[in-house]
Parts: sequence; structure tokens; C-alpha cells
Amino acid sequence: MAYAFFTMLNGILFIRPGDLFAALEPFALYQLMILGCLATTYTELLARLRGDSLFKNPLTVCILGMLAAIILSHMQFGSIYDARMSGFDFSKKVIYFLLLLCNLDTPKKYQHFLDYLVIFTLVASVLALLQYYQLIDLPAMAAYEQLEIDEETGEVTSFPRLCGAGMFNDPNDVCLLLAIAMLTCIYRITTPNGGSARYFWFVPFSVFLLAFIQTKSRGGFLSLMVGLNVLLVSRIGFRRSIPIWMAGIPVVLVVFGGRMTNIDVEEGTGQDRVQLWREALYLVREEPLFGVGQGMITEYMPLVAHNSYIHAFAELGIFGGTCFVSAIFLAISQLFAIRKTELYIQDPEMRRFHPYILAMTCGFFSGVFFLSRVYIEPTYMVLGMAGAYLQQVTVKPDTQNPLPVLNSSLFTRLVGISLGVLLALEIVSRILVRQG
Repeated sequence: MAYAFFTMLNGILFIRPGDLFAALEPFALYQLMILGCLATTYTELLARLRGDSLFKNPLTVCILGMLAAIILSHMQFGSIYDARMSGFDFSKKVIYFLLLLCNLDTPKKYQHFLDYLVIFTLVASVLALLQYYQLIDLPAMAAYEQLEIDEETGEVTSFPRLCGAGMFNDPNDVCLLLAIAMLTCIYRITTPNGGSARYFWFVPFSVFLLAFIQTKSRGGFLSLMVGLNVLLVSRIGFRRSIPIWMAGIPVVLVVFGGRMTNIDVEEGTGQDRVQLWREALYLVREEPLFGVGQGMITEYMPLVAHNSYIHAFAELGIFGGTCFVSAIFLAISQLFAIRKTELYIQDPEMRRFHPYILAMTCGFFSGVFFLSRVYIEPTYMVLGMAGAYLQQVTVKPDTQNPLPVLNSSLFTRLVGISLGVLLALEIVSRILVRQG
């Protein structure tokens, strides 16, 4: 029953029926499914919040630290209402993360989740494409009209970009989800001894690819390219990947040519984002400990930071930024760490999935480098998928566990890494910014 509620929860999260059909909105389907999940999983969920469990799972501690940072970012200014509302809203993301860990506790459940992820994304993608080509009328999925100005001629042009519904009502968010779904399809297509049935996965892959192209998202393109390259190197090694890169670059430029591959930080929207990074980093100096408050960055600058790492430091200060960066670092570094001990992942399919979850995690958190996606569910879905995968690792008694536990040494290391990331962001933004 618990897994059934969790599956329905994800269906609602991806397809967004309440946003598509106004008649369903009053039923608060997502909240109802969360309550159903909590009612059937609360014992295990509470067990994961015990001290001994948290000691072994520093990734969960970082997510809980994010919740504390959001509340403190408002409490420092005496805004109890904002602290309560922001804390309640983010607590749903924390619960979703914990539900992922609780429900994806066996290889079979994890594999089923991957299939459901593709199915739900396929439904959402088909609806989005039908709306994009104006074959149906769902206002919640209306294409985003992108305006661009030629700096030399001043000419204004516009073109549509595919959108989803609800929290996916942004081409960039759709693109990040599609990149994960495509990597999942590749995983299924490459199943050894899968027979002809595995070629069925080319159908959703083709739909995802078409939808991906129509988003025209540079952040999504970066996410997919990083993910594919991490997967390639993980599977065949760096040297053997070089000729594939050489042959693949022209193909990529043809398939994704246009706005996606036109990445330029010297001018246009690229330089605009760098300017926003500089403004957001200035706010870190103004409020270094707990930031300017979750959701408050647009009170100080015209737009969000368009960089999740800078955004976290600006709104939540060094405390919240460290929690956010540390969560990502722990997920990626632990996935890398088990490469040497992957034989101790007992289930063969989970063992085969290792380079794919590594690719998904690296790809997603590369994509958000140019997007502000600190508080959305997909961010914590990817972290939860990584955390749930790490639960499958077993280590022989005579082998040192490569996964860290929460202690003073790890705490010092994470703080140092996060401050190093903040310093690197400061240096990179100074180098890239165009004065005047």
C-alpha cells in the first residue's frame, strides 16, 4: 500500500492533473497523496530521523539543514509568518526526499520507479507536444514566447518554447526532467539479453528527444551533454571516449543546433546571467550568515540569480549554501566512491545502473548551474534517487566502508568545500563579467 501511494504521488507530481484541469484543483491531490504516504510509511520515516540513522546518512542531515536554513533566513529579520510559510512549503520537499529513501529500499522497487518515471514523463511530454503544436487546448501548458533582441540591429524576435504544467511550466524545468528520462531509456535499451522488447524504449526516447529540442533550453542541453559524457566515460573509459566525441560533435550540432548550442557569456542573455551572479554574490557579503531570506532575492535585484549555488548562498547565507552544496557533493562523491567497490552491490541490475545514476546526478547538477532550482521537487528527487541507490551498497566485513559518516572531520571538510565553491564562483563571475 505504501508503494502504491508513493507511485500515485509521483504520477501527480509529473503529470500535474490539478493544474491541467481546474475542476481537480480543489481536491489538493498532491497533498492527499503525501498524507497517504505518511500514514503508511511513518514508522520507517521516523526511524530515519533517529540520531543513529542520521549519523550514517549525512546527506539526509544536509537536507534537514536546508529546512533549518530557510526558517532561520526569515527568523533573523523577525518575520515569523514568512518563516512558518516557507518552512511548511519546503517541508513537503523534505518529506518527498525521505519518502524516496523509504520506498526505494529494494532493487525491485527502484527498478519499478524508473519505469514509472518514464511513463509519467511520457504522458506529460505527449500532452506538452500536443499543446505546443496546437492540437489541443490546455492553457496550463501554453508555450513560452521567448523574446530575443539583436544587440547590433536592435531587432526583436520571438519564438515558442515547449512548457509543461505546474512546476514544469518553464522550458528549463521540463528539459532537466527529460534529460533524466532519456538516460533512463538508454539504460533500458542497453539491457543485456533484453531481446527485441528492449527496443520498445526507443519510442519514449524519441518523444523525449523531440520535446527536449522544442524546449530550446541551454541549461537542459548542458545537463544532457554532461550526463551523456559521464555515462560514456564511466562505461568505456576516457581514452576510448575520445573518438566517439570527435564523431559525435557534428551530430550534436545538427540535432541541437540553434539557440541550445549558442552558449555565449560575452553578450546577450549569457552576460545578463553573469551580471545577476555578481549582484547575488554582493548580497552574500551583505547578509553572510543566513542570507536575505528564502524567496526574497527579487526584493534586492530584478531577477533570480540564475545559478542554484549562488542563489542558495544569497538567500540562505553561508549556512544554507553550505547545506545545499554539501548535499550535492555528498551525493556525487559517494557515487564515485563506490565505483571501486561496485561488486558489493549485490543486485546485478542495480550494479549495471551505477554509471546511469552517476550520469543523472552529475548532469542535473550541472544544468542547475545556469538555473535557480534550489527549492523544487526534482532537485530533491535526484538527491533522493542517489541516496536510495547508495542504500543498495553492501560492504564485506573486512572491507573499509567508502561512504562517510557524520563526524567533525566530515563537517570540517564539507564547510571547506562549500567555502571553496563560493570563492570559485566569486572568481569565475569576476572573470566573466563585462564591465560597463
